Amino acid sequence: MKQTALTVLQGGLRRANRLFAFLSGVALLLMMMLGAIDVIGSNALNQPLPGAFEGTEALMVASVFLALGLSQQRRSHISVEVIVGLMPRLFQRISAVFSALLCALFFGLIAWFGWSIAIKSFVAGEFSSGLINFPIWPAKIALAFGATLMAVQCLWDVIATLFGLEDTQADQPKLGVE
Repeated sequence: MKQTALTVLQGGLRRANRLFAFLSGVALLLMMMLGAIDVIGSNALNQPLPGAFEGTEALMVASVFLALGLSQQRRSHISVEVIVGLMPRLFQRISAVFSALLCALFFGLIAWFGWSIAIKSFVAGEFSSGLINFPIWPAKIALAFGATLMAVQCLWDVIATLFGLEDTQADQPKLGVE
């Protein structure tokens, strides 16, 4: 089977979205473990887990931003399509392109400033001061990666809409209700 450059790009983007969503899930699991250990330590042993708050803050950023691209790919974001559903097909496509371009611009700006701040934070070795000096730069890098992936996914959505490409292999969530 001959693959075009667009299908190769589509497959790579799909794999990247799944990888970063998986990392988002790992961050969420670690957040839950930190919280559970902190609660058990505070209540049962009268000894809270040092750095649990700072760690949870950093992991929260990763868990939110790293999964954005997959949510966009699956069209899982909340949307109100009352008016769009009544429009002719051409206007629906125009609306989809316009909305994806605005989304790409918005997350592109977040990514641009996010990378700038993340690099400065990494170079400076920025950390949150507390009982444990917790590094902040990994959360800033996660934000920049997630926003970049979201912007790229939105740009892909523009290309897919303009060229009529449907993501037939997209791993859609299995809800059991159709």
